[in-house]
Amino acid sequence: MTIKELLERIKKQLQTRKSQLASDMVEGRISDLNHYHKSVGIAEGLVIAQDIIDEILKQMEEEDE
Repeated sequence: MTIKELLERIKKQLQTRKSQLASDMVEGRISDLNHYHKSVGIAEGLVIAQDIIDEILKQMEEEDE
């Protein structure tokens, strides 16, 4: 497995987790306001992680050119 494949796999897992959090929110599985705030923070962290991976992949592609 190449580094690019690994990063893509990690990115996919992050997206899956983010989707699960969104589903929990929509389906009312958030028990209280603190749980909601925690879930929103986790989702934001997942988005930031995906952005970092995108930037790394972009840099890798530029280096390969």
